[in-house]
Amino acid sequence: MKPLLVTASAIALMIGATACSQSKSEAQTASLDQPVTETPAATTNEAHENLTADVESMSRAEVAAETHADYTLASDELLASDLIGASVQNPAGEDIATVADVWIGEDGDAPKLILRESGVAGIGGTLHAISFDAAKILPVSGEDEPDVRVTYSEASLETLPEFEQNGLDDFRLASEVMGATASLPFGDNMLRVKDFVLNQDGTPEYVVVADGMAGMDLFVIDADALKIEQGDGDGSVMIDLDADTLAKAKMLKRDK
Repeated sequence: MKPLLVTASAIALMIGATACSQSKSEAQTASLDQPVTETPAATTNEAHENLTADVESMSRAEVAAETHADYTLASDELLASDLIGASVQNPAGEDIATVADVWIGEDGDAPKLILRESGVAGIGGTLHAISFDAAKILPVSGEDEPDVRVTYSEASLETLPEFEQNGLDDFRLASEVMGATASLPFGDNMLRVKDFVLNQDGTPEYVVVADGMAGMDLFVIDADALKIEQGDGDGSVMIDLDADTLAKAKMLKRDK
């Protein structure tokens, strides 16, 4: 009986080995038959999309720094926002008024300084309009208000006619335009007028704008591009520029 048991065991081992060998061979064959998956290289469109995503992840300031040149005020230029609120002195250097606003009027109108005498903190008092020729304005560095000297004494200033605006919010005053939303001749985007760059004679040379309501970067565009339709309380403002010109607008830089 023992020889029979040994033979039976040997046969069982041979059958098991054969089965394992067959199983291994089938697994290897299946592995060879299975296609190899390779990661395809990025297409041109995918590479462009990746680059676009990188640009979109940049901040507005980083993008602007890459695409816009800087604009710095010249020595004979000043911002309307710096001028408005500045103290006005007589020839002796005594404070007699403050600059209440800048009259920009309609096309062809000469700019005027609107002075407030006897007012307190920009309220009350009497308004008078004088020409820029009657004032000497010295811009200062940084964001300090300019020095404004006029040829009038306090007594002679009081004799001037009182300035009265015919309509309200008709965009004839710089302060009415500053803060206004301006439409563009393309797309649905809007710009917000933030300021004016003025020459010494008060003529607006550039308009300072920001992108939409929350834009922080300030850009300068030619004042001729600003189109204003006056109206008593219902005027409109438009920036007449094409997209390419606007994209190349310079970014305003201020000395600190």
